[in-house]
Amino acid sequence: MDTVNPTDFRPDNVAPIRSDPPGTVKAMPSPTKLHHLHIFSDENYDKMVEFYQRLFNAEIVRVNPNGLTFITYDDHDHRVVIIKRPGAEKKPDNFIGVSHQAYCYSSLGELIYVYKRMKEWGYDPIWTVNHGNSTSFYYKDPDGNQVETMLDNFSPADTKEYKRHYQWSEEFSAMGNPTFDADKMVELYESGTPDSVLLDHTEVCNLIRDGKL
Repeated sequence: MDTVNPTDFRPDNVAPIRSDPPGTVKAMPSPTKLHHLHIFSDENYDKMVEFYQRLFNAEIVRVNPNGLTFITYDDHDHRVVIIKRPGAEKKPDNFIGVSHQAYCYSSLGELIYVYKRMKEWGYDPIWTVNHGNSTSFYYKDPDGNQVETMLDNFSPADTKEYKRHYQWSEEFSAMGNPTFDADKMVELYESGTPDSVLLDHTEVCNLIRDGKL
């Protein structure tokens, strides 16, 4: 059997994105991205690994014997780590801390495909809603942590101004409850209703009132 030499996978040189000489950083920097997330689990450890591997169409990069599974969905070494915590207690329903994690997709078609596959695997969303600035499907993982799969309905700049000035305004609220039926969304999408309608907050609220969504 072939053996792997770990040192074969050690790069010869470090390669940071950028090298800033001393004195060139003159203002407080912001992060370039949210890189990864650690999630503690216990009796649902294997189910948690399966959930995130399925949800992200992800690969397992490494499983450590002490109970760490490193999962990634892109070219980074890990995006989510499921960590075994024997005897750890579950979060109560009413807790203080991070409420959920959100992952952005490129199209409504992708969101719907994820929904259909997750439903086949027995994971039903707990909430499906058009926030105006985004369209979102919320799930709970096997340990009860909330995960949002979402799509921005506008460009980043327009989304920021939408949230700053319009979302939660009286005009926005007057449109009604934007919680939609996921299966009806699938039917409308697959029947050819354009994204420009299915992602529009006003159109969505009208479709919901008419019983079509």
